[in-house]
Order: sequence, then C-alpha cells, then structure tokens
Amino acid sequence: MKDHGQNPDKGIKAGAAPVSFNEVEKLTEEKYTIRKYKRILFYVVICVLLAAFLLGQYIYPSEREPVTEESITYTGTFYRVLADGTKEEIPVPGKCDVPAGEPMVIRSVLPQDYHENTIAIRSSLENVRIYIGGELRAVYDTENTRPFGKNSASGYVFCETSGEDAGQEVRIELQSFTDKYSGVVNTVYCGDKSDIWAYMFHCYFMVTLVACAMLFAGLVVLIISLVLDIIYKTRFDLEYLGWCMLLGAVWMLGESKLRQLFVSNASILSNMCFFVVMLCPVPIMFYIDSVQQGRYRKVYHVAECITYVNFVLCTALQVLNIADFISTMFLSHMVIAGTFLTVFITICRDLIKGTAKHYKLPLIGLVAAMIAVMLEVTAVYRMVSLSGIFIATGLVVLLVVTLIQTMDRIRELELARQREARESLDYLTGLPMRHKGEALILEKMQKQGGCLGFVDMDNLKKINDVYGHKAGDHALRLVGATLTECMKNAVVCRLGGDEFLFYLPEVSEAEINMRVRKLFDSFRAAKNAAAETSAASLSCGLCMCRQGDNFEEYYIKADKALYYVKQNGKNNYRFYEELEEQ
Repeated sequence: MKDHGQNPDKGIKAGAAPVSFNEVEKLTEEKYTIRKYKRILFYVVICVLLAAFLLGQYIYPSEREPVTEESITYTGTFYRVLADGTKEEIPVPGKCDVPAGEPMVIRSVLPQDYHENTIAIRSSLENVRIYIGGELRAVYDTENTRPFGKNSASGYVFCETSGEDAGQEVRIELQSFTDKYSGVVNTVYCGDKSDIWAYMFHCYFMVTLVACAMLFAGLVVLIISLVLDIIYKTRFDLEYLGWCMLLGAVWMLGESKLRQLFVSNASILSNMCFFVVMLCPVPIMFYIDSVQQGRYRKVYHVAECITYVNFVLCTALQVLNIADFISTMFLSHMVIAGTFLTVFITICRDLIKGTAKHYKLPLIGLVAAMIAVMLEVTAVYRMVSLSGIFIATGLVVLLVVTLIQTMDRIRELELARQREARESLDYLTGLPMRHKGEALILEKMQKQGGCLGFVDMDNLKKINDVYGHKAGDHALRLVGATLTECMKNAVVCRLGGDEFLFYLPEVSEAEINMRVRKLFDSFRAAKNAAAETSAASLSCGLCMCRQGDNFEEYYIKADKALYYVKQNGKNNYRFYEELEEQ
C-alpha cells in the first residue's frame, strides 16, 4: 500500500528508526547551546579588541604634534592703563579692582620675533575689543544678539595677527556690568587658531562628552518612562529622574568652554543655564515625593511654589535689565539649599519612623546627587568651575539605583497582572469569569446597543452522574468554545456552573436569530461527536438593549427569557420582547 501521508521529517532517511520527541528536544537544546557559546566567543573577542585599543592608546606615544598650554600662552607683560595715564603691571590671568560698567584697558608690546597668526582671550561676561597697532582687529559684544541682559556671554575671542605685527602694541579693552566679573583678565593665548582649539578640546572635551551622554540618556529615560506609563498605566519615578538628567545636561553644556562651537548663539544657551539652576528643585521634589509615596506632598508643594516665584522674579529682573541672572543667582542657590534641607528633614523623619527602608536604594542615589549639586554650588563662590562632573556622577548613581528599583516594580506589576489574569479567567473554558465579564459587558453597553444573551447548558447533572465530572467539564468546554466561535465580536463570560452570558453589540434581531441558530447547530454537532456529551443541550434567553441603559434591568429580562425556555422544554431560545407581546 502507498502511504499518501507526508513525512514532516524530510531529513530522516527511509528505513531509519523514528526519532522520539525527547530526542528531538535534546538535539534542539544542543543546537541552542552551540549558538550560546558562539555568542559568548564573539563577545569575548570584541571585549579583547576594545581593551587592546584602549591599552594601545595608553602605552604607545601620541602621533599628533603635542600642544601644551605653555606653547600657546602669550608670555609678554601686560600693563593696565590707569585713569591718570600711568601704567601698572598686572598678572595675567588675574583680577583688577574695576567698578562694574567701567572699561578696563590692558596693553602689551608684541616681541620683535613675533610670527603667530592668532591672539585669543576668553571673555568672562565681558565685552572685548582687541587693537593691534592702534587698529581695531576684533570685537565681541552681544548687545544686538542676546535676548536680554547687560553682559555678553562668556566665550573665546580670536584676533587675527601676522609676522608683520611684530613690535606693535596690543591693546585689549574689557568691560563687564557685573561687579564679580568686572576687571577679570583671563589667560591670553597666541599661536595657530587650530592649535588653541585643539588644546581646549584636550582640556574640556571629556566633560562635554559626558554632558552629551547625559542629554541622550535623559531623553532615553524619558521615552522609556512614557512607554512604561502607557503599558502599565501608572507613573514611574524614572520620568522625574529623566527630567533631572536633562536639566543637568543642559547646565553642563551651557557651562562648557566649547559651547560656542556647537551652538550659533551662546547667549541663549548661557541663559538656559540660569533657568535650569532656578528650576532644578522642581523635578527633584517630584522624584522624592514619588519615592516617599506622597507623605510630604503639602510640604513639597510649598517649596515648589517658592521655586516658581523665584523663577518669575529673577527672570523679570533680567528682562527689565534691573539685575542680571548672575547677580540674583544667590537667591536660586538659597532655594536649592532650602529644598535640600526640606528633603533632608523628611528623610530623617522617615528614618526615625522606619519608613525609609522602603526606598533604601533611591535614598543612596538621592544623597549622592544632592552632595554633588551642593559641591557645584559652593564652587561658584570660590571662582572654581567643576564643570558639572560631580553632578553627572551623582545623577549616574541615582540613575542606576532607580533603574534597579524600576525593574523590581515592573516585575511586581507583571506578577500582579498575571495573578489578576488567572483570577479573572475561568480555568475550564478560558472565558472571563462573572466579575470581569459583567464589567466588560457594562463598558461595552455604555458605548453601543446590542443584544444580551443568557445561556444555560441543560442536563449537566445527568452527564456528571452517568459519565463523571470529566465528561461534564468537557461539555462545558464545548459550550465556551462554540460561543466564542459563533458570537464573533461579542463579550462572552462564564457566570458559574452551567451558566454563560454574552453581549453582542450593534446587532439586529434578524442577525442575532441567525447567530443563535448557528450556535445551536454547531453545539449539536460538537456534543454528538461523543456519547458522554450527547445528552447536553442549550437554553438561551435574549434581550435587545439600547446604548447607555441599565445593565441590571436587561440582565433580569434575559434571565426571565431563559427561565421561560427552561420551563417549556429546554433546548431552545426566546427573546424577552416576545414574552411581553404574549
């Protein structure tokens, strides 16, 4: 005889012994093990190459021509021209006693062997004019390009020179309208412009790279938090941390010595730094309030209001040219200090009560971040710039602990979701149980009219008594499967025992007649396939529903229609509307 069936295992030769399921599973596991080892080998090779690259960069000498601070620093002597015309030698870099708003003029004479093509100086909130031999060569004044404020943003000012300028006088005029920066003279550089920028890159590139990485990480964290919000319909602490990282990144980029290379208007970015400093307490309080589960929400609400008042006040003073951000920065620092003091007090209170144990990991990260911010704030008053590297470190620590806590929360939510799914579904038929099903039907009924059906499987006790409970369970599974198949787009649930409920939206009486007849025919064919379920039959009560009407009222009507069918021979269906007409 010919075998018309197809052999699924085409790789097995004719006459070979059949392979058992366990052997196939074993082969599959072996193939998976091989793939895993291949992956591990590839990762090891990549890590070795990366380590070799970093080691090579460290061990072997540089192939670039080295640029040192000494090679690009102007070594000539500078003199300050006083109001009476006399001159005094000044240290560069250094600071002279000059009233705010008064220009300061410093002079020097280029050496006779001078041959460099650039002289550069960094402005510290100053207007800068550079003259060579009495000729104005470079001007830096942002009066017409900044949105508001009295001072030009800090930045490097470059002046073109040549060997023909040897022996000529260099005159640099500096003017700041803020006491703190009036009279500040930064290092004067000379050399090739590309060499000067190369040295700046060498000094500040890593900090700028960290700021860009924080900006990218903050955006990713925000996107992930929004996705999690949509999936789990709940807020995650990750969102507030994302805003903290974005603000920290903007502050670092705004303070970067390289900022004029990656933005066209450094004044706007400079102002953004001050906005960030003024607003940074808000996401910090959002974060700690979420971690502490709202126990101190009223206290934080007051602190948030103070932050916004300070933001509006300082911005108004800046826009009206009454006081620059730099002059009112102490107010923002006081708000930050007050915020941290408030957070510290609430944490101590939680530690005393024992409630802080519920957020041990975020507490570690939060303390690290607050210490980092206070270090940066303190450094401002010491004329030392930490360039945000401590803030970045603190936020990274906070990010790591928050990610760990977020993963734990996701795991808890998934377990709760699975538990809810198990509790809301009937293990026998896979249909929603009464509570879940009625809630879904009620929701659907509020949006769309349709038909509510009450279904009862007849003779379940007889089947259980004659053939056992397994046969009864099989018959109930047949009812659930047939209802799901014949009532497409309907909400179907098991009420318990032999009772089922369905709601079919947007259906006419003629169409529901057709659907129910198909239901009865399909169930009859399915249950007659086995002797132990052949005694089963269906009884059904139906009620047409209008959108938004009372669910309980329709439930009672469908139940009355079912009761009428049960009392009049079973194995049939009836509309409640037909009973009203009789």
